[in-house]
Amino acid sequence: MNKLKHWGTFLIGLLLCVGLTGCTVVQETVSPSDSKGVMTKNQVLNLSTSHPLTTLDADKMTQFGRLNNTIEGLFSATGDGQTELALAKKVTLNKARTTYTFTLWKDSYWSNGDLITAKDFVYSWQRALSPQTKAPDADLFVGIHNARKIIDGRLPATQLGVSAPSKFKLVVHLDHPMAELPQRLTYPLFGPQNERIAKKFGKRYATKPQYQVYAGPFMVATTGNTKTHWHMVPNPHYWDRDHVYLSRINVNVYRNPKKSWHAYQSGDLDEVRLWSQSNMKSYEKQAAYTARPYSKMVLLAYRTTGKSSTVNQLLQQKAARLAISHAVNREKLAQASYGSTSLPAQGIVPAGLSRGQRGTADFAAAQPNQKTLAYQPQLAKKEWQAALKATGIKHVTLSVSYLDAINSEKLAKKLQQQLEATLPGLTITLKHRGWVIDEQAGPLETDLTILTQRAQYADPLAMLALYTSSSTANLGHWSNPTYDSLVAEASNAPSFNAHRWQTLLKADGVLMAQQGVTPLLQPASTYLINPKLNGVQYNTVGTQSNFKEAYFVK
Repeated sequence: MNKLKHWGTFLIGLLLCVGLTGCTVVQETVSPSDSKGVMTKNQVLNLSTSHPLTTLDADKMTQFGRLNNTIEGLFSATGDGQTELALAKKVTLNKARTTYTFTLWKDSYWSNGDLITAKDFVYSWQRALSPQTKAPDADLFVGIHNARKIIDGRLPATQLGVSAPSKFKLVVHLDHPMAELPQRLTYPLFGPQNERIAKKFGKRYATKPQYQVYAGPFMVATTGNTKTHWHMVPNPHYWDRDHVYLSRINVNVYRNPKKSWHAYQSGDLDEVRLWSQSNMKSYEKQAAYTARPYSKMVLLAYRTTGKSSTVNQLLQQKAARLAISHAVNREKLAQASYGSTSLPAQGIVPAGLSRGQRGTADFAAAQPNQKTLAYQPQLAKKEWQAALKATGIKHVTLSVSYLDAINSEKLAKKLQQQLEATLPGLTITLKHRGWVIDEQAGPLETDLTILTQRAQYADPLAMLALYTSSSTANLGHWSNPTYDSLVAEASNAPSFNAHRWQTLLKADGVLMAQQGVTPLLQPASTYLINPKLNGVQYNTVGTQSNFKEAYFVK
């Protein structure tokens, strides 16, 4: 197989094809260059996590974490947020840009030796949309022919616009052009699944490592208690196994951050997250220190359909939501919770997610109506008093829920302090919630909910599409026809042109003017990492750490 390291970036070739009939993009290759000469003999990576391994089913996950290293699809993401072909050898687009025809490599294999074929993708995508599966991120399929009707229950999943006319030919039909489709397809949910294995194990499928097979560079090998430890080893049938250097990745579950810190200090971990501000300042000048911003946003969602009609009436008012936003000092909120490396929100789209055609403009910096997120306590009081008067009340108690985690708790308490200090007549009660497989599962249980929303592909639409009237991620059910129309227009764009860019900016402006949701901050996490670890691809969008070509130097 002629699939080698550092392939040419797919997106550049795709942009050159705009407007051409039957345009084909073929994967280009260059000679590989590895660093085996400086590698240590012991290539074992030790990592930590706070979450036990509960499922290996890609359709059941909202966060893939380390498991993204076991999954590969038609495209993979590069370190700079672009895309390159992976299990697909080439792709052809029709003139209308509504049909993608993928040609797969003929010698890609599952970890058990089964051949990866086009039918594995058809099965995977239909399974994700079936009522029996209910994939949390099923909305990512919207735009592929019939996906919306399937999600709404109007058609069976077998009617999805994807087919396998031959063993290595996959055809994807769209409802309309989707300029961002390659970016979407890098997300692990669009990877293949082995139908033979799924049917063989039935209800046991993907519940334990021995009941799953893998298309990525690594496979989960643990057969013991995955609540405390699990590990990955190289996939022996992976197509590019010559460039997989780690012999094992151990993942240990640490519920107490102090224990993971002691494990790092004693040499039992190669990476540890810094939680305290004092630790961050003590180590920020060391080679092991790194800060990683993620393309996600911590935000407030509003419940307007709760048991209290008075609270519903209050939160349905734009003035009340603007008052809450203006009452938040986002810089102090970030410092008190996620740390000084985190960024105050400029809009709903995170910084660094997407740039203009010429690679100069960051969408986040260009977002309109940023004044709605500015700390303006006097304006906040006026807006709040106007909202209370319109509702016919002088005092109100609002409940706020947050995830039962260190940063979330700190943020919730600081937010409570800021809102109560600025908005007269407001009392905030806090309620924590536990970790679940689907963090976005509704309905909302409190008046305000602190959520973390991730961009799953490198385009502003990844965030903006979440708040349309029909989106299942729009838990507060905010609705605006102008916003829906703008997002639909951008979704139908055939290419990444200036008009699409401006349409997305207009949509963001509507959302911020209305405060349909209130963005708070873009979190960044700080870590200490073994300086001898090289070759890790850290992504800011979608999945975070790719260890395919990672290795330790002497």
